[in-house]
This record gives sequence, structure tokens and C-alpha cells, in this order.
Amino acid sequence: MAPLNVNLLKNNLIALFKEKCQKEELELCGESVVSLFNCLVQKSLDDPTNPSIQQQQQVEALIDLANERLLMYPYKDVPSCWRSLLMDASLLQAFGLLTVMEQQEAKTTTTNELGRQVIKIVDTALVVSGCPGDKRRQLTLELLNTLQSWLRPPSSGTNHHRLLTLDATAPLPTLQHPIPTLHQPPDYLWFEAHINQVPMATPLRLCGLMDHWPACSSRPWNDLDYLLQMTGDRIVPIEIGPNYTDPSWQQKMVRMEDFIHNYILSPSTTAYLAQHNLFDHIPLLANDISIPEYCYVDPKPSQWYSSAPPDVIQHAWFGPKGTVSPLHQDPYHNLLAQVVGKKYIRLYAPTLSQALYPFDGMMSNTSQVDLDSPDLDAYPLFAQAEYMECILEPGEMLYIPPKWWHYVRSLDTSFSVSFWF
Repeated sequence: MAPLNVNLLKNNLIALFKEKCQKEELELCGESVVSLFNCLVQKSLDDPTNPSIQQQQQVEALIDLANERLLMYPYKDVPSCWRSLLMDASLLQAFGLLTVMEQQEAKTTTTNELGRQVIKIVDTALVVSGCPGDKRRQLTLELLNTLQSWLRPPSSGTNHHRLLTLDATAPLPTLQHPIPTLHQPPDYLWFEAHINQVPMATPLRLCGLMDHWPACSSRPWNDLDYLLQMTGDRIVPIEIGPNYTDPSWQQKMVRMEDFIHNYILSPSTTAYLAQHNLFDHIPLLANDISIPEYCYVDPKPSQWYSSAPPDVIQHAWFGPKGTVSPLHQDPYHNLLAQVVGKKYIRLYAPTLSQALYPFDGMMSNTSQVDLDSPDLDAYPLFAQAEYMECILEPGEMLYIPPKWWHYVRSLDTSFSVSFWF
């Protein structure tokens, strides 16, 4: 196993801190904030071996300030300077820990824990801030990838790999109104015509589009050891609770290994890594999938669809059996790819919205009806709402048109990827 070149990692951070453009991005935080940050950087460079307690407290104060400012705005409106400050102050804190690691003579339990602490600090800032700036982002990802590879080097030989447990004996729901299935990939122009049909597109279950994905073959995502090697020490956001409409629902940042062990392998409560841009966060996993070519068709504006996003939006969905996405609708065309496990999915046309009783306000894209136990006295029109349904198997995709209401329940431990276009 190659030793960790801590000095190289530190030199990369030093080069970033000295970049003029990086300093300019912080200017809107205010003169006092910029002055303190620059002073702390200089002190770290002048005497990197012995940061004072005051220096450490001041770095933490900058991180706290940035987090406070982020909470003052809707995320899309947060000024970039505060997101940059959160990332840079976290990298400065990581610089101090790397210095301590550098003083260790060999890889020990202590250096391992320090490496994980660096990942926790930097990864949390990456997820929360979005890490604005190409150079800052590239350096951050290189730092995280290097530490993860050092902590979990690839195993040699043909050791037996542990697989995620799937329940092959459990009875499956009986389908009353199955979604049409295409057993061969459709022609590109045919698919474009289908999604643009008037008055609206309809759902399709698609087979044969994922056979070439490493996630389904050579680097399978049902391989627990592979997932841990690639992501085990990385920090991911998870949702805890039955679903996001439940009063007990909450969000938490955890190590991927802890999520897998505590909520996938031995679940005591429901938790879900849901709608997370995992492939922007951990780009190495993006090498295991590919964006379907159908995401690059030309979708026309309609009553249900205004315009395409600037790029294909990719989200990961990873959780144990029983995770639920309540009945809701999204603004884009969606190809939902099932990599591991099975999911039951039910869909309602957008013309039936009145019968699905959407919430008012910010959750107007979510139905008040609990599909697992519908209250027909409170929501009588729901009883007459027609629907389509399917069981999505590994290696299959489901096309969900814009604004179609959909309910999703995992029948196994499940890993899915959605592509909005």
C-alpha cells in the first residue's frame, strides 16, 4: 500500500489559499471576515506545526458564521461568498489536522481517525456549501478521494464479497393496472415522439437499457465491500422517518458505512439516502452508470412542462426495504433506473390532481392521501382516481412524464438513480 503524501495535500491547499480569485470570492463577506481569514491562513503557513487553541477557535468561529448565514436564505439565494467561506474555512481546519497526521511516523489507528475527521469536516462543507468555484471543487474532491483510497485500499485476490441482502421469498403486490412494458430499447426518435405526444405523455417501463452499466455488472452496487471501499468514510445526507410528510421526519449527516450498518443491514428505524446528487458529490460512482441517450431528446413545452433543466439532473436513492416516497409530482421528464432491489410504483395522471388532494403552500407537489392507508372519508374523490402501476426490477427503467403523480415503495434493499431532463 502506497503511503499517504500528506505534504502534497497540504501544498495543494496552500496554493488554493494564495489564489487571488479565491480571495476575491470572499470579499463580500466583509472586511473583518476576510482579514481574520487571511490572518489565520498566514499563521498556519508561518507555524504549521503548532496551531494555538485561539487559532482553532477562530477557524471554528468562521465556520459557524458561514453556517449561520446559509440558514438566513433559501438555499438557491445564498450569496456565493458565504458558501465559499464555509468551504475555505473548513479546508483551513483540515489543513491543521493534516499537519498532525504528517507528524505521525506511520499509519496507526490515530492517523486513520484523523483521516476520517478530515473527510468529515471537508465532506460536510462540500455537501452544505456546494463548493463553488471549479478549482476549489477539484482540489476538494482530490483531497477526499485520496484520503478515502488511503483508508480503504482495493483488496487483492478473489476474496468473497458480501452482497446486500434481498428478500426473494417475499410476496409481491398483485398488479391491477400494469404500465406498458417495452422489452427492447425503443428507437430514439420514437421515444422523442412519445414524450411529446398530445395531450400528454404516458409512463413506460423500459428494459435492456442498463446491461452495459458497471453498477449492474463489473462493479456491482449490490456488492457491500465495493460500496464501502468507494464511499465508506464519506459523509452523506440521509432522511430519518417514515417519509417527509411525517412529523417525526428529520435529516442527518452520517458516514456511509454507519448508514449501511445501522439502517441497511440492521435497521431499527427507517432511513433513506434520498434525492441526493451523489454523483456530483462522489464522481467516482458516476463511472459506474451512464446517462441514458433518451435524456437528450428535444422535449417540447406543454401544459405540464415548461422547460428542460440546464443539464440532466441525477439523483441517488438508497435505502432498506420499506422506504417510501409519498405520492408527489415533479416538474421534469424522469427516467428512474433501478440498480439494486425492486420497487413498487403507482402513478396518476396530472389531470387527476383534484382527486389527490395536494397540500397547500410549499408542499403543493405532494398529496395528502396516504396510499398505504387512504382515509376515504376525508378524501372521497381518491377512491375513483384511475392509476397505473409496476414493479420495477433491477436493470429496468421507468419513464415518468412531467407532473405525473407517483408513489414509490421499496420491496427490497434498493438503489436507484433518477435522471430528470
